Amino acid sequence: MGEEEEEEESPNSMCILPELLEEIFIRLPLKSILRFRAVSKQCRSLLESRKFSEKRQKNRRILAAYNCDCGDRPRLLPESRFEGDEEIVYLHCQASRPSLSCDGLLCFPEQDWILVLNPYTRQLRRFPSGLNHKCRFGFGLWSSFSPGNWAIGFGRDKITGSFKVVRLCFSYLEIGQKEPVVECGVLDVQTGVWSKLSPPRDVVNAASKSVCVNGSIYWLHVDGYCRLLALDLHKQEFTRIPFPVTGQTTKETLITNLEERLAYVNTSKLPEWRLDIWSMDNNTDQKRWSKTFSIRLELKVVAWRRNKRWFTPVSVSKKGNLVFCDNQKRLFKYYPGTNEIRCLSLDTCVISPYVENLVSLPLKRSHPYPHVSVETRMSRCRLFSKESSSWIFQALRRNESSILEIVFTSLVVAGYICSPRM
Repeated sequence: MGEEEEEEESPNSMCILPELLEEIFIRLPLKSILRFRAVSKQCRSLLESRKFSEKRQKNRRILAAYNCDCGDRPRLLPESRFEGDEEIVYLHCQASRPSLSCDGLLCFPEQDWILVLNPYTRQLRRFPSGLNHKCRFGFGLWSSFSPGNWAIGFGRDKITGSFKVVRLCFSYLEIGQKEPVVECGVLDVQTGVWSKLSPPRDVVNAASKSVCVNGSIYWLHVDGYCRLLALDLHKQEFTRIPFPVTGQTTKETLITNLEERLAYVNTSKLPEWRLDIWSMDNNTDQKRWSKTFSIRLELKVVAWRRNKRWFTPVSVSKKGNLVFCDNQKRLFKYYPGTNEIRCLSLDTCVISPYVENLVSLPLKRSHPYPHVSVETRMSRCRLFSKESSSWIFQALRRNESSILEIVFTSLVVAGYICSPRM
């Protein structure tokens, strides 16, 4: 007992406050931070917290798709690029590839697999999707995020911090059946196990895009009338959310996560092109909406005769300026003070706001390791090769066949010269 008391009262023991540790870690490079995660549970919890990620983030950034065929291993571009005063980080993947995002992680729903990627740590895990093999992917407005009769959601439990994938399946068992049979499954990314969940009473548009805000996943249903469905990932309960008092709702109406608040976005054409954004208050039990932006779109932003056009808000700066994009890969910035809209880019496929996240994705027996497919090995994306930008590499590629012939001839001659004479 005496020895234990001496150890507890040892003057050599030192306790470092979490606030001090945080200030130290913020100044470390990424490799050192990844090593410190294995020191203790306290360090790991601190480094993987959203608060630490936000503090380490010097500037707001936007994640966009670098349109290339990189197979099933998307990764970040080594360097970012500025469009105006907005910093954009590019991900190697096809611009049309369906994806969902939450707190810096990406989810890619596929026909046979659910891929979860942490772009910052380059960890990639995949899980069996359990999807119907008879369904096919489409790349339209209503079928760009999951196959035929499925609706996919991706989010993070705000209590446990675990990431989860939610799958809603709608099927009609009889001809003329008005309401489909709904099945719901939840995948825990930490364990890699699917579990069943009691389905909601309401249905949503199949293949509609979902959004995660403050620990809940939201789906928007637009079919004659609007319906907003929410799933609390911790309580695992479905609820219906009331809509803001708006005008006409169209197929271009959507929902998004705008600065950690659920935003309802409506693009109207008559009597003039206008972008209206409502945000829901998270601080009260009552779901109250407030109109945060009402922007009159100029002719340089959208032509009068152009239909099938919708806009998505991306982020809001500290000065209150809104960054938004359209479905034509154009990026804009709106300045409320001067009521001015500036076009930042004519060719940027925005995925989501980018947040560096150090959370680790465990690799267990239940997690099949994502192998490098033939598409990845045969990909001609120049970003897979460090020397691709050098003139030597370009010259070798242009004369690839000639060089192979020379090497083969040299080997034959060398073998003939070095062979023993009889």
